[in-house]
Amino acid sequence: MKYIQFKDIKHQFPKDSWLYVHNEKHEGEFDEDWVIYIDHDMELENLNLDTPFMLFKGIHDSEFEQKNCLVILVNGNLTAKNIYNEESDGSTCLYVLGNVEADHIIVGGQELYIAGNMNVKGCFWGHYNHGDLVVKGKTSARVFTATEGYHYDYKKTRIAADFFLCDEDDEDGIFDRTFPKAIFSEEILYTEEDIDIEDLFTWNDWLCRSVAIKMLEQNTPILNEHIQFLSKEEKDLLELQSIPTYFENTEFKDLPSFLLQLENFQRLMNIVKLHDEEYQYYTFGDYEVQLHPDTEDAQAHVMFTHSSGFVFFICIIEEDNNKNVLSVVYKENEDFPFIDFFEQRVPIQYIDQLNLLWNDVLIRAERGAYFYNKFLETVIPEEVIGYLNLPVIQERYNSYKDDDKNSFWYGGYCFMMRIHGERGLVGSIDIGEERETEIFDMRTYCLRPNTLEHPEKCNLFYSSSQEGLTHDSYSGNGKVFKVFLYDWELFREAVSWYPKIEKAFTMTNEEYLEETKI
Repeated sequence: MKYIQFKDIKHQFPKDSWLYVHNEKHEGEFDEDWVIYIDHDMELENLNLDTPFMLFKGIHDSEFEQKNCLVILVNGNLTAKNIYNEESDGSTCLYVLGNVEADHIIVGGQELYIAGNMNVKGCFWGHYNHGDLVVKGKTSARVFTATEGYHYDYKKTRIAADFFLCDEDDEDGIFDRTFPKAIFSEEILYTEEDIDIEDLFTWNDWLCRSVAIKMLEQNTPILNEHIQFLSKEEKDLLELQSIPTYFENTEFKDLPSFLLQLENFQRLMNIVKLHDEEYQYYTFGDYEVQLHPDTEDAQAHVMFTHSSGFVFFICIIEEDNNKNVLSVVYKENEDFPFIDFFEQRVPIQYIDQLNLLWNDVLIRAERGAYFYNKFLETVIPEEVIGYLNLPVIQERYNSYKDDDKNSFWYGGYCFMMRIHGERGLVGSIDIGEERETEIFDMRTYCLRPNTLEHPEKCNLFYSSSQEGLTHDSYSGNGKVFKVFLYDWELFREAVSWYPKIEKAFTMTNEEYLEETKI
């Protein structure tokens, strides 16, 4: 081991490393700084990068303490139980020209450069934007955490971990305590009483690094032994499985089994009545599905219309004995009359197709009713109108026709406003997310109270592409289309986007009020 100046050892540093490149570009800025140079494989217990000299007590101790250490350079492999530092604004850099093996690494405020592979048995945690992780080989960890702008390979092309807890991955910006609680020991976590929930912007808001480091020094586990961490897909699936069954015995193969669908049809019409509109629709493959409640102008029905003109039509009819039964007719196209579906030997493919369509509409209605009610409970019209009445909206973003006054960006989302009475609307808050296309394009949800005085609910409108680039019923060159509950995925996503409004509007309004005070 040597304690040597950077200028005497810089030839050993990788030519693509930040220290070497910065030193060359800035006329030897680091030449007079000092380096702990280890020219062999190194095994140690704990390495505190804030106090690296503690490793070498008794060896030129007084000389070490007189000079600041810029970097530790290991010309070999490094094996350690724990590597850490608390000072995230500037700490000793660590360069390893071989591989690194460690139980846990909690770092920030320096460059960690590893020419080989990095294997962390437990947790790697990089914190703050003054820190950089460069691993030329592969990185593996049980838990990989990155908070407050820590620099690493964001695409994770060479990073493998059982669990990731990175700020960049939380697109919704909610930072639910459930996730760090599933991973870290309770001692490391702040409670909801300790923090301001409304100001969460990083996973680090829930975590105490100093406690985590102290636990490492005491050889206390910082991770839960059994981590139960559900992916978004798994959580979504569990939620779908939890929805109460509303329809039963939905399959049919002949007239008797079809007639048993009468109760399901009646239940379906009860769901249809959740919307005010008489004409409701969605698309399924090449079919447009129309649902209509019982009104003075038309009987309750479900109609499946194929792009070729083929139609299935289901409704209730009254037989001669005044008994209501379920009926289904079909026609090949608009030039043909309707035919009773079971009057003659119907092709088996027609039965299969109608079964597919019927089961799809029942599943959509069942899930749609669940998420639509969740939407109504979450998206409160008085809240939406309240956001539109904020000073920053009324005074700065108050003109839909003016590009500078109709929207603002916050957290990667575009918020567009239509204040009361504009374009005949009660008001509207639109949330847009940029789509990945060669030209600028967005998909947008629009939340619109049904009335200004005593609103009962918000209606949901949607545009999948403002440039008309998508191939669905919600793509229309700047137009937005009303969403009915049968497209339940849109209601579910709208519910997850709604909390973004409060954070964006509150912060933007506070900044505006501060500006206007000056």
